[in-house]
Amino acid sequence: MARISPTFSKKISFSLFIILSTCIIIFDITSSSFQDIRNSFKSFKISSAYVIKTISIEPISSIKQKLKSKNNLIKENKYLKDALEKSYIDNYLLSRENSFFKDHEMINDSFISSEYNFFYKIAQLKSLDPNMYKCCDKHRMFVEIIEESNNDIYQSAVFNNLGLVGQIINKKSPYEVLLLTDINHSIPIKTESDEFFCNAKGSGRSDIIICSFNPLMWDEEMKLETTIFSSGLGGIYPRNIEIGAIKQIINVDSNQTDIEIELFSSPMESDLFGVLKF
Repeated sequence: MARISPTFSKKISFSLFIILSTCIIIFDITSSSFQDIRNSFKSFKISSAYVIKTISIEPISSIKQKLKSKNNLIKENKYLKDALEKSYIDNYLLSRENSFFKDHEMINDSFISSEYNFFYKIAQLKSLDPNMYKCCDKHRMFVEIIEESNNDIYQSAVFNNLGLVGQIINKKSPYEVLLLTDINHSIPIKTESDEFFCNAKGSGRSDIIICSFNPLMWDEEMKLETTIFSSGLGGIYPRNIEIGAIKQIINVDSNQTDIEIELFSSPMESDLFGVLKF
């Protein structure tokens, strides 16, 4: 049968426990006999918390901080790299100001004010398949315009700090660039003397374009290492831009000679490009 209330002996035990506890508390208050025990316990708690923090929390925080610092360093390096490439593009335009700009007075004004406001857009490389570029006939890359605007850049020339690389062939971002070496690309070229003109087609090789012409129609003798320039015909590329140098001359027959031109520029050399509507 269950008890409804505590028995007398249980009440006596509970009362003795209360009295003993009260005496211990009064004794501690009046004499501070348990102060050392309390201090030791607090010290143990602090030491334990410090050890646990050192073993678990601080290593995790340190790893997070290192990862954050590494990411910040990567971002800063990319920013500096892009700024450097943009300065190279600016320098490229400055060194060829007569070729890229129709209004020479605008360049003079820019020099006086020390504010170079070039009329070209900066494009960031989005994709370029290096395997296809080095092995196949179709040479394309895709770029995105930084600070996109409503200006039409269809059929604009694309260049980097080394020279021309191709032209925009679509009207929506990401913009597809038909590279000079694509077999479907053709660029009007000439020699420095203006005594020879030709349409050079992409060879499907990563650094070569080929000009086929009838030697009976041109008096100028072709020589190896001769620098070849853009002729400005066709309205895509400015005139007198250095394209490359003659690498090989192949006499196919009496009516055809092929000259292989090794390009000065390569789309593989940079991540930033200039886009210019000429």
